[in-house]
Amino acid sequence: MMNGIHLTPRPFGFIQARFGSTRLPGKILKCIPENGRDTLLDHIHNRLRKILPKDFIVFLIPENDLKLAEFLKQRGYLYFLGSEVDVRDRYIKAAEKFGAEHIIRLTGDNPFIDLTAIELLWEAMFHVNSANYCLSMQGLPLGMGVECFSYSALRQNIDKYKEPRHTEHVSLHIKENLTENAIYRLSPPHLNDKEQACSSQIRMTIDTPLDLKMMKDVWEELGGNNSLFGAKDVIQLFLSKPEIFSTNQSVEQIRFDLPNETNQKKKISMTYGEPAIYGSGHFERCKSLSIELQMAGFDTFCNPSGEKGFDGFIVDAREREPNGFPALLIDSLLPPKEETIHINLLPHPEGSEREPKDLSFYCSPMIELFKDQSTIPGQWMIYAGSLNSEICTLLDQFLLKTASVKWDVKHWIRVGGTIPKSNLIQYFPRLTKYEYLELLSRSEGFLSYFGQSIMESLYLKKNTVLFGMTEIHKKLGEYFANLANLTYIGEPDHLYIDGKSPSLSSIKLNRNGHLKIIKWAETL
Repeated sequence: MMNGIHLTPRPFGFIQARFGSTRLPGKILKCIPENGRDTLLDHIHNRLRKILPKDFIVFLIPENDLKLAEFLKQRGYLYFLGSEVDVRDRYIKAAEKFGAEHIIRLTGDNPFIDLTAIELLWEAMFHVNSANYCLSMQGLPLGMGVECFSYSALRQNIDKYKEPRHTEHVSLHIKENLTENAIYRLSPPHLNDKEQACSSQIRMTIDTPLDLKMMKDVWEELGGNNSLFGAKDVIQLFLSKPEIFSTNQSVEQIRFDLPNETNQKKKISMTYGEPAIYGSGHFERCKSLSIELQMAGFDTFCNPSGEKGFDGFIVDAREREPNGFPALLIDSLLPPKEETIHINLLPHPEGSEREPKDLSFYCSPMIELFKDQSTIPGQWMIYAGSLNSEICTLLDQFLLKTASVKWDVKHWIRVGGTIPKSNLIQYFPRLTKYEYLELLSRSEGFLSYFGQSIMESLYLKKNTVLFGMTEIHKKLGEYFANLANLTYIGEPDHLYIDGKSPSLSSIKLNRNGHLKIIKWAETL
């Protein structure tokens, strides 16, 4: 909500860049790797395209920077020409030209931004209760984070903040005014406390030749396998090969002392099931939940190394005991105990959803961006998570030989699992949240095992089919298929179609499962 009005924010990515640089002239057009095609600006654009439409990505450059303008024009990138000295005015004028109410601010010397952090800041926009806000994420390596703010906050009180530091550093006047602006400095739920501590020792921005050399070395280690590597990948590299990051440790960074909030917040430990073991649903849900709790005024710590000093404990893992009390257990198979509260965000045979007319669940608020999208007839999407090669092969064979004919499927898209042996199945090993939801929204049908992805499919009103991955997934899949009037096609070694065609479920889903969690947190 913003000022009591439901908000579905669609931010612009504004990248400030200039060809001139005192310490490293022309750095933004340097290539990484050195013999490659992609400049620093290309890397930024390539990453942003994974979470933003092309028309929402704009480079903001000085009006006399003709060489840079020509480069951007040749690449087909959007750009805006503005004041060279007054960078803040450049942002204001660009926002007015493109109608940008919400802005993600990036700079041309930070090529390897963390996409997960940007998506989570975007989620935070859904929970802002002020027209004037600024969002950032702490605990990331320098140069891998961004900041987000509203046009309203950017435009407000600029006549009172006219010093050169304010016109050069775009959002400084917003962050210095805690009275009229809502300032949120969030913690990254995809990094644990030890990883966040390491971040302060890592410099992933380019100001000098030493920075550029280090970034090329990082790319050499990570870029070949995953060109979209994130903060967690960089931190793990730092822990295994710290010598790479010693190259630019002596480079000084400009910093500003900013006012901080003085109120003490309740601290909540959040433990989620390891994605490689329990699937990514628990992880994705807890990332979003952590952001929502932080925006509601709580400090959250995901998978912390210690369990002391917390006011409450949330566990999103089926059979894991809490490390302290009071505790809230999500979709737990453990018996109730004193000082524990159980809630089901996924329906369970032993739950309270016996014959419900509607169900409460929880997922990223970004799903609201993709409701009522037009679908591509005959396109189906499969989510396979971390399923092994044997299961994926059995599943693919069934899809191509049987389901394609019975369900009139023209195009299969599989996300996760191992690489298909047939080129008739389009394959994505991983996707950003934005890409995943966009693909799902455009698909006519969806197939997966019981879990978070099934709920998202039903919420977007897709023809939804379940199969059993393990014994517990078989039990839950059969139960939920019966509950929601869905098609269940068996297990990988015995897949079948019993004549029932996939159809929309009559069950109603409400994306309000967080309300019980927020209510519990408010009692701490």
